[in-house]
Amino acid sequence: MSDEREAEGEERVGGSSLAHQLLCAVPQLRDPNFVRSVVLMIDHSRKGAFGLVVNNPLPTTIAEMAGAIGLNWMGPDDRPVRLGGPVEPTRGFILHDRVAWDPLAEALTPELFLTTSLDAVKAGDLETPRLGGHGSEALAFLGYAGWGAGQLESEMAAGSWMVVPMRPEGRSGPGVTPAWLWSTAPEAMWAVALRSVGIDPAWLVGASLGSGKAPQA
Repeated sequence: MSDEREAEGEERVGGSSLAHQLLCAVPQLRDPNFVRSVVLMIDHSRKGAFGLVVNNPLPTTIAEMAGAIGLNWMGPDDRPVRLGGPVEPTRGFILHDRVAWDPLAEALTPELFLTTSLDAVKAGDLETPRLGGHGSEALAFLGYAGWGAGQLESEMAAGSWMVVPMRPEGRSGPGVTPAWLWSTAPEAMWAVALRSVGIDPAWLVGASLGSGKAPQA
């Protein structure tokens, strides 16, 4: 997937790109896959967009998933795998803050990296590769949210999503930092993200906003 995104570099949506920011669904977006969802946007170009829903926990824990794929999970025992979206729900992604863990990971911010394949991770460690713990953090996802060409732009124009910036650690201003991903419970993410840009979630209830369409599987 990363090779495809690099190949379309010239097709990116100029200054309006939403890559590496958060989108919070307004309450009027009723698709069950995206009710009050928070999406971390990974890529946004003229050809479409790709993101991960960060606040939809699954019953499976990362510890269980890690054991099944040959990783040694060192983080919290009860941290759940997240359903990243309705597209390819068996495809896995790992979001982490350890640059040396996967030399092929995509850098989203200076503190945030996305692993889409474990080939390099397993090839570079003679022992079972460790994930999380020892001062590092990680989240695991199954599936993703995808938009076709022009679809996200239409939804934004209809008022279906609120943009929340992802700002670097230590920098003040509106939005959240990568640490928010690890420290905030999934059920609180939507409200906390909106409040970080000065929006009271209660203001959105009953607001006259366009319905838009949810990302398609």
